[in-house]
Amino acid sequence: MASNTPAQASDLSDGPVLSVINKRIRALRKKQNRILQMEESLSQGKTLNKEQEEVLRSKPLVIALIDELEKLRAPLSSAVSEELALHHQQQQQQQPTQQSPPATSEDEIRKDELDRANNDNNDSAVSDLLNLLYFGSLFDVKSQSDFTATMLTRTHERGCCLTYDYVTDDATDLLGERDLDMISMLSGLLVSRPIDSSLSHKNALQRCIEHAQLWLANSDQPIEPNANITYAGLRERLNKIMVSDYFITTPEMKAPVEMAAAANYASFQVPVQGSVVPVAVPVQMEGSAVQYQEQLLF
Repeated sequence: MASNTPAQASDLSDGPVLSVINKRIRALRKKQNRILQMEESLSQGKTLNKEQEEVLRSKPLVIALIDELEKLRAPLSSAVSEELALHHQQQQQQQPTQQSPPATSEDEIRKDELDRANNDNNDSAVSDLLNLLYFGSLFDVKSQSDFTATMLTRTHERGCCLTYDYVTDDATDLLGERDLDMISMLSGLLVSRPIDSSLSHKNALQRCIEHAQLWLANSDQPIEPNANITYAGLRERLNKIMVSDYFITTPEMKAPVEMAAAANYASFQVPVQGSVVPVAVPVQMEGSAVQYQEQLLF
């Protein structure tokens, strides 16, 4: 490989901005040399063609351009150096804010994520809302008939959700009962005190707020110490439901036609691309089985 010429080496050392000026000056000097050669030819009595005469007439302009570019080199070089120095200074000033010390424990990681999610206004709004949800859940007492209807409806919804995911999603990562269990569990942690907990309502409510903040921060921390799913992981499963046909469908649900103590399943139908898929969903009610028949009409 041939080594760089002095002009090429100069361009590399001057940088891309000054190299443009240098190349332009070299091109003009070549043209000036051609003009000098033409003048020498004329002094020897030789004639020039039209193209050479045009080049010769451009001599004053060529000399003026060379002079102007030569004058620009020094101030332009100085301006480029100042710009680079300013950019370097700005980078050094930004580095302390961009770098953060590594966390040494899970507690510190959890605290950092809580701090990032702990905007004053949002925190106040979340706390205010959870106060109502917590005590509303605590004082909610349903009759046996309301409880039965609620359980039948929830079981039916679980079946619909899983069925829509199964018949409309070609992916292999399908929703499962455990996904719905974990969503339900975290929902409970957000608005209620665990049954076997010895926490006061004040401390339990603070724990609810922490769960809410970690959820909003899309944390990679486990939801519970013994859980193998994170807030971010569970959010992905919930997002899968939110983009499914199950979420956007608005069926007309008929009331139960018949309740039979000996049956143990509910039947319903899911429309998929013009067809109807019948699905049976088990419903267990405190030791007894109840048949719950519904049909989704679209």
